[in-house]
Amino acid sequence: MKRVYLSVRSLLSAGAALLLGWLGFSSCSETPDSGKVEYGTPTVDYEFKVRVTDQDAKPVEGLQVDLPRSYGDEKELTDAQGNAELDGSYMGFRKDHKVVLEVKDIDGEKNGVVADKQVTVEVKEGDFVSKGSGNWNNGKVKKDIEIRVERK
Repeated sequence: MKRVYLSVRSLLSAGAALLLGWLGFSSCSETPDSGKVEYGTPTVDYEFKVRVTDQDAKPVEGLQVDLPRSYGDEKELTDAQGNAELDGSYMGFRKDHKVVLEVKDIDGEKNGVVADKQVTVEVKEGDFVSKGSGNWNNGKVKKDIEIRVERK
């Protein structure tokens, strides 16, 4: 009985595919305004210039600045002036969006101990310096970011 059931089901499936194909139905159309569905995630290219200072407004060297949801797991260390530059692509980005930057003290006592910090940065439409290609790339963002950390 099970064999007959599978056989009938296979026959009906093949018949439906043949009928729909014969009538001209397909999953995608070649005409430009056919309402094709694209699957993907909006991204932007970014260039963030980050400056990290302590509670006395002095630059902090040797801190790791990270943008966790970017392609390539972007991480940079701050230089002697407390500067780090992050550039790459970011997934899941919309026009007005918030990104989270993480600052971690990875060198221990070398440059003083600093408390790790997460900072939420708002990116507005005015921060875009170029428009995207239209295929899920929304353009490029440039932004200068100041982060204040606490020395322990």
